[in-house]
Amino acid sequence: MHIKDISISSFTRSADGKLVQGDVVFLISDGGGEGDQRLKLSCETPFSPRLRSDAALIGSAIAKLRRLPGVRSGAERLTFEPGMRPLATQRPMDRATGTG
Repeated sequence: MHIKDISISSFTRSADGKLVQGDVVFLISDGGGEGDQRLKLSCETPFSPRLRSDAALIGSAIAKLRRLPGVRSGAERLTFEPGMRPLATQRPMDRATGTG
């Protein structure tokens, strides 16, 4: 699964201020010439003054992608557009390949 772009929509903070919520949208290259697809994941994560909220949401969404059956089994890998550095991930990025 090759990620070409990441954006966030519907970004909000809970009324009590403890959570941030939003939809993380991934632009995914099909690889088969069929065109790009968009995948939207709704995420919620605890608010932290030490971490950018958008970074926390992206990290949560990437963690969800890693739980997809094909990625979890190792049949498919997450890759990112050259130069793209997702803002927060649950695991360090592989610097040589840009994959998580």
